[in-house]
Amino acid sequence: MGDAVILLQYQPEDVESSRQVKKALERAVSAAERWGRILEPVVVTIHPTHQNLEAAAHRKGFPWLRAWARRASVDLQSPRTWSRGRASDAGMTQILAHELTHCVMFQWAALDRSGSNHGIPLWFKEGMASVTAGQEHRPTSSEAGWRSQEQGDSLAAPEALLKSDSALVYATAHRAFHFLLESYGEERIRRLIAGMGNGREFPEAFQLAVGISVQDFEGDFKRHEPRDG
Repeated sequence: MGDAVILLQYQPEDVESSRQVKKALERAVSAAERWGRILEPVVVTIHPTHQNLEAAAHRKGFPWLRAWARRASVDLQSPRTWSRGRASDAGMTQILAHELTHCVMFQWAALDRSGSNHGIPLWFKEGMASVTAGQEHRPTSSEAGWRSQEQGDSLAAPEALLKSDSALVYATAHRAFHFLLESYGEERIRRLIAGMGNGREFPEAFQLAVGISVQDFEGDFKRHEPRDG
């Protein structure tokens, strides 16, 4: 895994799961370090139940949650307890790449250390992780709001919508970050993250790195999205 230090901890009942996680970590680290190397050791903890994961993440009422990242840790629900059974190796690589991308961004943006989240919108944080991991979050047939006015809410991602329609929120985040990446390129995104690492809040860092305001970008994205009818 290059210079990255990843520490894995788990209970005896998850020895088999730990082997799959170890196998996936090398590719996951490589994907996440697209945005910069992992600066600090990261502890990956396999939790035996979903309840244990929610407790570690301090998140309640998110039955779809399978992992949670902070600056130097990733909490992962044991795949042997997932509702659809054991994760595929490709699926495990994607989820670990997603979470380690959060770690990379949090470390380079100096989150936690500064006591501020810099006002990073959920679409940027989750979209960056989703695109980097190569995940697809496609809207389902029930998500009529995907191509309607409700998309504005999914871009802002209030907690209530994240709980009630996580698929819509993640689909919007993926597409918004992909639009940012395609429109402005990787280097400006790295400059944006570095700006936060230098103490700037997200809106100021975004303006300086990208050249437009966050609000103008979000407006461009919503106009870019296809509409029904």
